Amino acid sequence: MRLEVFCEDRLGLTRELLDLLVLRSIDLRGIEIDPIGRIYLNFAELEFTDFSSLMVEIRRISGVTDVRTVPWMPSEREHLALSALLEALPEPVLSLDMKSKVEMANPASCQLFAQSQERMRHHTAAQLINGFNFQRWLDGNPQSSHNEHVVINGQNFLMEITPVHLQNENDEYVLTGAVVMLRSTIRMGQQLQNLSTKDLS
Repeated sequence: MRLEVFCEDRLGLTRELLDLLVLRSIDLRGIEIDPIGRIYLNFAELEFTDFSSLMVEIRRISGVTDVRTVPWMPSEREHLALSALLEALPEPVLSLDMKSKVEMANPASCQLFAQSQERMRHHTAAQLINGFNFQRWLDGNPQSSHNEHVVINGQNFLMEITPVHLQNENDEYVLTGAVVMLRSTIRMGQQLQNLSTKDLS
């Protein structure tokens, strides 16, 4: 069960919400706080009467303007959207951590390297792609993307590696890993040829 609580930005409001859940012995699975005045709660399904009285008590908290059920937490929705996007991409895409270990691989990557997603996570990028020092690139704290020609299983690819930064509490951007996209040069050539054929007709 997931709730979206609309509220004012008031010190202690989140604590009051959590205290209410503890008082009712509700096991909280997740909480997300949106800076625009929303708090999302994820907990186990409740009986209708327990749920109804919880909703009433949440609305009584000073600063709460409304509460409603939602199908997803914001992070769950973002994760589903990202997964759908990665699955739809025909190009192999890898997400790397700061040690250049594969954290996520789309189906095109799994097909290229003939590995399951689970097995892909046991590899570093250097074990999969020769000719580029991923760790040195990450250690250099890159600020922009880098392109490199690589050969994988006898196929030529244009590899684009893009740094991933997260903003910390001091509003500084910190490198957290990278995303690697592999574009087949044959496929790119065919696409360019198709475009030029259309332009001529």
